[in-house]
Amino acid sequence: MKEVVIINYGSGNIFSITSALKKLNYKVIISNNPEEIIKANIVILPGVGAYKHAMKQLIKMNIDEALSIF
Repeated sequence: MKEVVIINYGSGNIFSITSALKKLNYKVIISNNPEEIIKANIVILPGVGAYKHAMKQLIKMNIDEALSIF
């Protein structure tokens, strides 16, 4: 089973994405842990149309650095 990490930074519709991925037989991990994100093969950053707010949240949670490796 393929594994996907969905980044939980307080925005985006995580549950719709999770449902769709499970129907496609993916193992879904919802996380805001930079170490889990770095280890992931597939990462999804849910969009919200409010980039400035989202970026502030990613920086506040130290997730921005984890994403820089992708």
